[in-house]
Amino acid sequence: MMNVRKKSGLFAPHAFDYIVSAVLLLFALGCLYPFVHMLLISFASEGDYYSAVTIVIPRHFTLNAYAFVLLESRIGLSFLESVLITGIYIVYALFLTSLGAYALTKTQMPGHKIFFAFILISMFFGGGLIPFYLTVRGLGLIDSWASVIIPFGINSFYMIILRNFFKQVPDSVLEACKLDGANEFTIFLRFVLPLSKAALITIGLFYLVDKWNDWYWPMIFINSSEKYPLALEVRNILSGTSSIDYSASDLSYRSGKEAATIILSIIPIAMIVPFAQKFLVRGVMIGSVKE
Repeated sequence: MMNVRKKSGLFAPHAFDYIVSAVLLLFALGCLYPFVHMLLISFASEGDYYSAVTIVIPRHFTLNAYAFVLLESRIGLSFLESVLITGIYIVYALFLTSLGAYALTKTQMPGHKIFFAFILISMFFGGGLIPFYLTVRGLGLIDSWASVIIPFGINSFYMIILRNFFKQVPDSVLEACKLDGANEFTIFLRFVLPLSKAALITIGLFYLVDKWNDWYWPMIFINSSEKYPLALEVRNILSGTSSIDYSASDLSYRSGKEAATIILSIIPIAMIVPFAQKFLVRGVMIGSVKE
């Protein structure tokens, strides 16, 4: 009976693959639609926008919305601020996370299990928003970029992934380094990190996406609107609380300017992630396996 079904194609090996591919394709198109919709609005004229029934088609192509966003509003400055904050944060967070991950590979270290337990607990329980805010204020970081960089140096989950990756480095390599007189810090910088580029790029991408899209903590810690990163500006635009006057210029209509702002906030992630996709897959697969 089973052989008859297999010959008839009911259990053909490729049939399920086609179904999964079709479902994933529909899901991808659904995810892509909002981006394409905003992109078309950002290039469309006011007449094209208000004459559209469902999908806006830019018959009168224009860059006026981008001219306003980049030249007449503070979005251009906010974009540069986000690039600077994110760049500094990735270097800072990767350095601390990799140091912590390498230390956790030393299972012979006294109190190793206790430290690891504390890290696991921090993944499930936080100190609370008010104590966190009071701590940041006590350090004098309120209303500064440091408030959204320094307190977020380590993500416990990312550190455990990196730790699992570091454990894949052969012990023979580490022993050879020690026989040559290298200390732990030299081994970490000159051997472990170069052998873990895929994992570092993967964790760096995670940190990049987290910080670039972070609007919540800047909203809590930064009071001056001229210091707002781009994600917070986009959030304020979508919620209608933005301090930017989108009706102050005749370059474009309000919806076009808002769409151009959203597109500018997506471009960096959309450009970086596809080129690092191979490192992302390799780093997640290797870092998630524990022998």
